[in-house]
Amino acid sequence: MRKTPVGGTKVVWAQVAPADPAALDDEFLIPANGKAGAGILDLYEEFEVNPNGWSDVVALTFTFSRPVRDPRLHVYGTGGVVTEGTERDDYWAGLRLMGGTPATPTFSKVAGFPGYRVTDDTIVPERFTRTRTTTCGVVYTCGTVQVNGTLRSFTIMLRARDVRYRGDAGGPQMWGAFKLSLYEDASDAPASYGAASHILTDTYLGNGVTADHTTVDSVTPRALREDTDTDDAIVAGGPPLVEGNARTYTLAVPVGGPSEAALAGWIDFDRNGKFDPGERAQASAEEESTTRELTWSVPRNVKPGATWLRLRTSATAEDVTRPTGWADSGEVEDHQITLAERVAPAPVERPARTERSDKGDDRDKRDRRERNAHHMFRPNLNNLG
Repeated sequence: MRKTPVGGTKVVWAQVAPADPAALDDEFLIPANGKAGAGILDLYEEFEVNPNGWSDVVALTFTFSRPVRDPRLHVYGTGGVVTEGTERDDYWAGLRLMGGTPATPTFSKVAGFPGYRVTDDTIVPERFTRTRTTTCGVVYTCGTVQVNGTLRSFTIMLRARDVRYRGDAGGPQMWGAFKLSLYEDASDAPASYGAASHILTDTYLGNGVTADHTTVDSVTPRALREDTDTDDAIVAGGPPLVEGNARTYTLAVPVGGPSEAALAGWIDFDRNGKFDPGERAQASAEEESTTRELTWSVPRNVKPGATWLRLRTSATAEDVTRPTGWADSGEVEDHQITLAERVAPAPVERPARTERSDKGDDRDKRDRRERNAHHMFRPNLNNLG
């Protein structure tokens, strides 16, 4: 987060608010526990005052480590009041969206902002009234706005609309309180497989990714109820079955986003209700490729029947080394898959040995041996003296 004060604006008190799971719900925010996220709480003074008119106070730039999709900005307790005797200045808060990278963002109202109007690029009061008391929607603004786009950064200008009573009440003051939350995609296999969650970015499986758990933020990974997510990486009846006698299994997976994004998958081959390290496959990054192939070595102890497949993609390989946990980009999909029964190989038929029916050949060989024996050399006894 970068703060750029306008003119003589001073940041006289600043707090970086870390994530706080115990933060109280706020009826003007969605999710109601939007204050559980990280954010800032600042007090600004000495900004230029335009009596009964608008003044720019500070530009706030929110930056992310990689592009995120449609971040939500939670505004609460933003505004100010200064009194001196009978004189008073109310500083009604307003926001103007200055821009973003790499896309040009727009605002969409999600919740709250009573008494305020949300347009594509502004959040301003519907009307200004003199009032004895202040609350959300009266001087102070509070609500949730979605900043539309896949963004690495966006900048807002915090503005002050002075409403003066009787005279100048002195040095101006204005509070600015902002928190951010990001949409996530969650796994939906049975609970025994563990939960995986991904922040929505420009990396996804199939044709796109839908946000889950949009009404409650969490600081730990969480899954959906079994098989309730919208998964489109594998369609038309789900993944092909794993042949029982196969030594390998290859699955083509469509991916979107940067070419260097990592892809990994797990198949519960032994059907023990969890994804083991030996059941993992990973695809190599390919430039300009919209489809990656995962190839598993199929173990011999495959248990036939229905089981689960998990696919995870992320901008970094480290995020998909395990089947569970947080990833700061990408998407997770769970699919049911069938393991076919191993079939024993058919016996090999050998040709039968044939018996010889002609016994005459054996007799002929025997007669030839006997004739040859008679022709052997014998001494002539008559010539012996």
